[in-house]
Amino acid sequence: MMRTTLACAAVLVLLLSAAASGASTQAAESIPSALADALAQGQRATALQLIAQGTDVNAAQPDGTTPLHWAVLSADGELVELLLSRKARPSPRNAFGSTPLLEAARLGDAALLDRLLKAGARGDEANDDGQTALMLAARTGQVPAAEALLHSGAKVNAHDQWRGQTALMWASAEGHVDMLRLLLKHGAAPDARAFINEWDTQVTTEPRAQYRPSAGLTPLLYAARGGCTPCVQALLEAGADVDKPTPDGVTALMVALDNFRFDTARALLRGGANPHLSDWWGRTALYVAIDMSSFPMRPAPVAGAPTALDVAADLLSAGVEVQPQLNFHRPGRGANSGRFTDDLLTVGATPLLRAAIGFDVPAIRLLLKHGAQVDLPNGMGVTPLMAAAGMGVSVRDPRGQYGSDVEARAIATLRVLIDAGADVNARSTDTRSRTARIARPSTMTDRQGQTALYGAINWGWTDVVKFLLAQGARVDVADDRGRTPQDAAAGNAGGRDFRKVDAIIALVGARPVDR
Repeated sequence: MMRTTLACAAVLVLLLSAAASGASTQAAESIPSALADALAQGQRATALQLIAQGTDVNAAQPDGTTPLHWAVLSADGELVELLLSRKARPSPRNAFGSTPLLEAARLGDAALLDRLLKAGARGDEANDDGQTALMLAARTGQVPAAEALLHSGAKVNAHDQWRGQTALMWASAEGHVDMLRLLLKHGAAPDARAFINEWDTQVTTEPRAQYRPSAGLTPLLYAARGGCTPCVQALLEAGADVDKPTPDGVTALMVALDNFRFDTARALLRGGANPHLSDWWGRTALYVAIDMSSFPMRPAPVAGAPTALDVAADLLSAGVEVQPQLNFHRPGRGANSGRFTDDLLTVGATPLLRAAIGFDVPAIRLLLKHGAQVDLPNGMGVTPLMAAAGMGVSVRDPRGQYGSDVEARAIATLRVLIDAGADVNARSTDTRSRTARIARPSTMTDRQGQTALYGAINWGWTDVVKFLLAQGARVDVADDRGRTPQDAAAGNAGGRDFRKVDAIIALVGARPVDR
């Protein structure tokens, strides 16, 4: 009896379930977009049942998305074939400017693309921003998908309306070398440039300067940024200009170095890149290599892979200028990292000064070996030794590395510079002119006439103060405002982030001052 009751109950559940399904399908039939809605929700069985019942396969959702859009998005070739066989339009466009062909291209699905093209879709379809199916396929790296589009009339050099980027740029940026070669074979322009940003101003009403990038990259610049060495080689073989820079004069060689792509940088040098060029700010490839050698957020070194210092040595062996000086302050790595808080990297800054800021002893030795002047200052008169002693740097500096061992690293750097003849009592010469000032209080505000000792005192670096004193640093001096190292020890000598240390007050004492 129990077994009979359970069997009857099971049959009743099945009947109720079937009834509910039928009711659901009947209810769906009254909604114009029922088929698209079912596919959007992943209800394939319901969709098949609706199609079998003759539901309009072109009925769209309120935003214009059709069942064919959803079938392609799900990469459901069987369902795509079924919809097309029921007279689904091959190229409906929804409110977002998307078509089934564009969605198939975004997936890189050659089979879906081929079926849609045979059904009448155009190979040069684009969304409302002018981004073509070929561009979308190029991003995926799926060569068969791009081939299908090219064979159906896709324009290889079309560019979007938003940033002016081409399919070749997308392939370069994504590092898809086979795709890149295909596009070049079909006539892609290797030196095309994306749109350039024409900013009315580089500064807002906010006191801190904000950099506005100029854009305008080429396929080679994209490949250099991404470190796609095979892409670089293919572009150069196709005739790309190895030295065509950004609108700011930044070459592919500099871009590769600035993005830690040191093997790519070497490939560019082998490909004929000019290592002597400088950009708008006065940076050369050597400057960028030294900059990245001690950049705090640099990737961990890979065994056997070239380093920034390796490339710097290559450049110096090629005879580049060992002490190029910046024309003016450049934002950190070309964007807004740091927001101009690296106060010393301004007019006149050299690779040696940059290396001293990062306590990069190997880089300092390399530069000195090739003839760098040990005391060549920036426009404020800050020398590499002063920077290593803490003058003009702060915890805000994106290039600073001020952990628990900072004093030991500072002393090691100072020792190399002093051994090379650096003047321990050199003074800053200009913190007041328009050339020297920054649009906010800085680490060099009101510090004209100060020496390296003032820098170490301001940081509270007791061991560094002791070292400088042992090397002949004078305490009987005053800056241009008459402030002494004793004033500095009390926090009354300008700058920022003062740290009072009683041991330093005792070290500098209260000696007569030579004004």
